[in-house]
Amino acid sequence: MKPRSLSILLPSSLAIDASDLRSKTAKIGQIARAASVFRADKIVIYRDPDLDETELIERILNYAETPQYLRKHLFPLAGDLRYAGTIPPLRTPHHPLDAENIKIGDIRVGVVVRVHENGSWVDIGSKRSAFLNVSMQKGERVNVQVTSNKPLKAVPVDDDEITGYWGYSVARAGTLSGALAPTQAQTPGLRIATSRYGESIDADLLRNIGAEAGSEDVLVVFGAPHKGISEIMDEEKREEREKSFIAEFDYTLNTLPDQGTETIRLEEAIVATLAILNLAFH
Repeated sequence: MKPRSLSILLPSSLAIDASDLRSKTAKIGQIARAASVFRADKIVIYRDPDLDETELIERILNYAETPQYLRKHLFPLAGDLRYAGTIPPLRTPHHPLDAENIKIGDIRVGVVVRVHENGSWVDIGSKRSAFLNVSMQKGERVNVQVTSNKPLKAVPVDDDEITGYWGYSVARAGTLSGALAPTQAQTPGLRIATSRYGESIDADLLRNIGAEAGSEDVLVVFGAPHKGISEIMDEEKREEREKSFIAEFDYTLNTLPDQGTETIRLEEAIVATLAILNLAFH
């Protein structure tokens, strides 16, 4: 069954095997594309002390998720976006191919470009700004629904009113252990680890995961290119080495058994894992 939400947890060292900014950008862009294909709701970056590129990863992921017509407002020129052209287009519902073609009822992502005490004007991809009958903060990102074309008007829309896939959010975590820990506001839900030492997928296991995933928040955790989840968590818990990392997860899966290559790239593991879990969720 389809989960309530799907989050993927990635290390801050995910691009440690990329030699320069161009290849790092391309790698992160591929991850953004995979997350969108499989409808991930959130990407969480946990800190790996071997290489902490959280800020770079977060900026590129957010840039990729932002509709093209809004990037000029939300992302000032910066050196770490020098190779943003290598990021593949996401082609999600909130990235319209023809931004100028606006119809009444359309839902768009916008950014407030001008404010007045009687309302706000929002860039939604047209040469004309849409008027909202509410005062907002300049530079604020907002989802709106078009109510009139001549003149162009819209109203704000809450996230729970949008039925289609509307992209992912990006968040930072401290340690991986901290990201997995329950909080007063939220329990971790169904926690799935990926590891070459995990259980190989079969039809019965997929059915079990699908049954447990229904109406749950699902977290899928990936290790770094140079070390697995068990090593990362061992480093975080040196004082209790006897505790197996597997106890932290509901499932530990090997989604690429009998692999033909010595190593699997992180972006390849993400696609393989989410593709298999997609079968369980649907």
